[in-house]
Amino acid sequence: MDKSSTLEYINQMFPTEASLSGVEPLMQKIKSEINHVDSGILAAVRQQSNSGTKAKEDLAAATLAVEELMYKIREIKSKAEQSETMVQEICRDIKKLDFAKKHAVNQLCSHFEAYRDIPKITELREKFKNIKQILKSHVFSDFSSLGTGKETEETNLLQQLSDACLVVDSLEPSVREELVNNFCSRELTSYEQIFEGAELAKLDKTERRYAWIKRRIRTNEEIWKIFPPSWHVPYRLCIQFCKKTRKQLEEILDNMKEKPDVGTLLMALQRTLEFEDELAEKFGGGTRSREIGNEIEEIGTGQSSSQSISDIRKKYERKLAAHQDSGTEEHDRNKDLSVPGAGFNFRGIISSCFEPHLIIYVELEEKTLMENLEKLVQEETWDIEEGSQNNVLSSSMQLFLIIKRSLKRCSALTKNQTLFNLFKVSS
Repeated sequence: MDKSSTLEYINQMFPTEASLSGVEPLMQKIKSEINHVDSGILAAVRQQSNSGTKAKEDLAAATLAVEELMYKIREIKSKAEQSETMVQEICRDIKKLDFAKKHAVNQLCSHFEAYRDIPKITELREKFKNIKQILKSHVFSDFSSLGTGKETEETNLLQQLSDACLVVDSLEPSVREELVNNFCSRELTSYEQIFEGAELAKLDKTERRYAWIKRRIRTNEEIWKIFPPSWHVPYRLCIQFCKKTRKQLEEILDNMKEKPDVGTLLMALQRTLEFEDELAEKFGGGTRSREIGNEIEEIGTGQSSSQSISDIRKKYERKLAAHQDSGTEEHDRNKDLSVPGAGFNFRGIISSCFEPHLIIYVELEEKTLMENLEKLVQEETWDIEEGSQNNVLSSSMQLFLIIKRSLKRCSALTKNQTLFNLFKVSS
């Protein structure tokens, strides 16, 4: 307070002479408050001092706890590594036992092959052979109900068949091959019956064939999970389907009394190519290279103006021959269809049967080309612009553009003999 405020405060507290008698009690009260404040300050200072010491002690304890935790973590990690090593050793022994359990008898048979004339060994070999034959017959009998609708009625049947697959894997690979082939053939029995009839055995019903197999796979996808993935059952089913479809389409095309309608033929071919691309995407395996025909397309753009038509034709013939040779080699590699994606190419597995019958398509393109050529000749003014250095008629540019489009349309369908025939017509 300033002095005036202090005087005012004293005058308010002691306005009269009689009130001065209260000075002594007020002084005692003020001294008591001062002592109380001093005690509080002293306690706060002592507490602050103790807090600093406590903080140091807590920090030291935390540091020690962290060190102990790191030690325990290292110890746990070391024990985990030891446990992992122990598990690997145990599993290695288990794998050896499993292998021995599956192949011990076969190894013993091989070992005693030189003693097969001994009656006791012959007896044991025959007994072993009979056991495998009995297992095979039981497994094949169980799988005979697959596809009949019983698997949806009997809840334990699918699990039983899944376990039977393990039995098949323990037998010879030929047993698995036979089982899968039998299953695929049985699945496609209804397909052959449906599409060999007079109603659907037609070229314009080709698209319905591919809808059938896609619907079949989609419907039975969950049921077919009983087969181990390494068996590739849907993949092999599709290969058998493609072979049967090709055979039936060949018969339809060969038995036609008249030439097929071009539109119907091309629509069936287009749907077939689309289906083959879907299979290639689903199971692996690419389509053929698109490099063939680049030289032909350059004619329409004028990039090969320095080359004569005969030069380009010779170059194209060489490319076509190389392409056909590579296709033959690829076909030879694809004889082993046991593993999908191992170089197998679905492109052409069905559609190649259309190739011998595409002559009518070439004839149609030739007719269209000649009509356009005649029209361009009639409309051509044969005038050349003054000062022009190219001396190029507008009709020639339009003609090359028409040829380019024709070849491009054909290359989307086939790059084999038909494309070469169309090239010869165009040149």
